[in-house]
Amino acid sequence: MGRLAVRSVSLPPLRERPEDLPVLLAALSPRPVPGHPPLTWTVEARRTLERHSWPGNVAELATVVRALAEERRLSGPVRPEELPDAVRGGAGGRRLGSLERAERDAILEALRTHGGNKARAAKALGIARATVYRKLRSYGIQGI
Repeated sequence: MGRLAVRSVSLPPLRERPEDLPVLLAALSPRPVPGHPPLTWTVEARRTLERHSWPGNVAELATVVRALAEERRLSGPVRPEELPDAVRGGAGGRRLGSLERAERDAILEALRTHGGNKARAAKALGIARATVYRKLRSYGIQGI
């Protein structure tokens, strides 16, 4: 029986390699549905992505791309104003600790799962609806 050689590859964090963003965006974007254009990005949106510190690294980028692809109703390239506040450097642009990132991601995933319904997302998370609103405000997330 053969053995697999295990190798480890170390990569710098995404914030240190913004030149990888175009390739990552293409790889992380879902295949377009027939009759719908592929997800593309304006130059300004890509520059905004390059300036973000990506504390969640490539996983955070994947979450942003997936959310945009699922919720996008506009045609044409993604514009900076469509990006989440935290990526644009708005109120939510502060650095989050690992626990805060996990909490934010859990809330956003629950909201996606429940079609943006905050009451159902809160129930699924076992927290009060008011807590969901408060946490979204504290992370600078609006429009959900």
